Parts: sequence; structure tokens; C-alpha cells
Amino acid sequence: MINVYICEDDPKQLTQLKHLVTTAIVAHQLDMQLGLACQKPAELRQELQAHRPQQALYFLDISLKAEVNGIELATELRAQDPQSKIVFITTHSELALLVFKYQIEALDFIIKDAPEALAPRIERVLQVAQDRFAATATDVNDYIEIKVGPNLRTIKVDKILFFESSANAHKLILHLDDGQVEFYGLLKEVPALNTAFYKCHKSYVVNLNKITGLNKALRTLTLTDGETILCSLTASRYLVKKGFGH
Repeated sequence: MINVYICEDDPKQLTQLKHLVTTAIVAHQLDMQLGLACQKPAELRQELQAHRPQQALYFLDISLKAEVNGIELATELRAQDPQSKIVFITTHSELALLVFKYQIEALDFIIKDAPEALAPRIERVLQVAQDRFAATATDVNDYIEIKVGPNLRTIKVDKILFFESSANAHKLILHLDDGQVEFYGLLKEVPALNTAFYKCHKSYVVNLNKITGLNKALRTLTLTDGETILCSLTASRYLVKKGFGH
């Protein structure tokens, strides 16, 4: 489901936008829900930290009276989630040039000076956003995101060999075709990131597409790069049923 977020510092306009968005979602039976409607960027950041959405559509007022304006906030959101969709709403049409300057790739730019056109414009952009997300759903599932230090890193699933528990507390080692990355995470949560990931041992989660062999006697898996990792008895039996061994 797509989560819709609104950040508008004028309380009356915020109420109006919230009403128009929720009405359009219900009327057109869109696969969306309103995640948050707020006046301050800090509220939006807090919400996103607590409930990080997989698919997000943002309606942002450009002239936010806050520590950042709408364009700066959009730049921040885009860095965190390159797949997100952003719609700017403003009374200042001349600011449209700044959107192109910052290369934010906005889905739409809606001027609030024409209230009679606001509802159909919002209905249209919601539908376009849903269509865009649907068209790229397969591509999105081909990637995962992990936090390495202060930064989010997007990694293609078919580059991943396996995940391993690190000697460093609360950290995992991600083994790739071309290197390794250590990051904070819990091994038990990794299989939920993609259907290709399977916990084959208390210390390993393997990418099923990277298994080339299963040794039941030694309880090991051989991967496409020739490396071997441990495999539990239970996992071994499961993988045999899936056709990975005899």
C-alpha cells in the first residue's frame, strides 16, 4: 500500500488538502492511505523514522516556515528513498524553476491559486502515482536498502550471496559478488526483506538464487563464487525438498 504524506504549514490549507486526498482515495478505491498530515518537517521526519514506508507519496508546500523549505525537505526525502514520489503545492508559481534547479524530479507542481481545479488535479496525481508504483513494483522488489553508518545504501538482490552474523554486537556482514558490507541489523529480520532470502543456519541467511550445491553429509552450501557456508539439518531437509540436493 502507498502511504501519502502532507506537509503544509498553513492549518486551513492543510485541512483542505487532507480532505481532498482522503476523499479521492475512497472515491477511486486507490491502494493508498494517509500516513500523516502535518505542519512541520520535524513531525514528518519523526513519523518516517518510526514507520518507514516502502512506497511513499509526498505533498509538500514549497514555502514552509520552518528550518527547511519544501524543496530542501524534498531533497532530503529523495536521498532517503529514491523511489518516492513528490508533488509540490504552492501559491508561488515562479518557484517551479527551483524544482528543476535542484533536480528533484517532481511528479507534479500544483498551484493553490485555483481552488476549483485543486480537487481534480489531486485526484489525477494520486492515480498517476499509483500507476507509476505499479509499473515499477518488480524493479523495487529486486532491491533492498540497508543503513551503512549514517547513509542508506540500495543494493540489487542478485548481487547478494549471503548475510552473516558479525563478531561485532548487533551487526551483520553482507557478502556480495564484489565485496562485503557491515551494517547494523538482526539476522532474523533479513528473510522478510526478499523472498529469495532463507535462514539456513543460526549464523547465516542465504540468497537461494546463489546456491550451486548442497552437501548433506557436511551440512554445507556451495555458492556461485565457490564459497561454502554452514547449513542446519532442518534447513538441509527443506532445501532438498526444494530441489537443491539429493
